Amino acid sequence: MSEPRHYILTAETGHINLSPVGFRLWAKQYLQCKRDFRAPEGFSPVPYFLLCRAIELQLKAEHLETKRQSEVKRDFGHDLVKSYQALDPSKQVLPKEQLETLKIANAMYKDKGFEYFAIMNAVTAFTKAPDLNELETVAEKLIGNDG
Repeated sequence: MSEPRHYILTAETGHINLSPVGFRLWAKQYLQCKRDFRAPEGFSPVPYFLLCRAIELQLKAEHLETKRQSEVKRDFGHDLVKSYQALDPSKQVLPKEQLETLKIANAMYKDKGFEYFAIMNAVTAFTKAPDLNELETVAEKLIGNDG
């Protein structure tokens, strides 16, 4: 009878990128927050911000499949259109009208127009903001209706 053989296995360092999973989860949560939001009489920037943040996180999740967070942050910042247009063409699912809605929202969002009080936005009653229902449709198209 032979002696048992002893083997030593050395595990190599691995890398698991959980960022896309987390970003997708948060995108869905922001979308759900918008759905649960009860707007006061008049205009509120809050639902716009919630939708834009949901879109931003979903787009960044796509990029995080192949890039590091620092690269995604550097390459796109808060620019929704730049991030969308950098997607693989198979992931660019918005029709022309919805892309236009994204562009309108992006003009305000990337400059923090839905986060900080800007007198010109208030004076013009946020007339430069996109239609909220159309923006929600864009978010749902990118994130999925099960949000």
